Amino acid sequence: MDKRTLEQLEAALNAVSQDLSPRVEELAQKSTEGLLTPEEREEYAEIVRLNNTLSLLKLQTEEFWAVRAAS
Repeated sequence: MDKRTLEQLEAALNAVSQDLSPRVEELAQKSTEGLLTPEEREEYAEIVRLNNTLSLLKLQTEEFWAVRAAS
């Protein structure tokens, strides 16, 4: 694993945020209002899972590099 991995994960998180931000806001608003269709609920859940997965990978990579730097 090289340091570029962390940069790639950060880029992926940013891309997901920027590309999906308007849709996520729309789905979040509809969710708050209780107006999501079953398909939208599934879409929203998938977006949240993707974001969580990418965030977890980023944290694990940061931890990996922190341990290596301390060695």
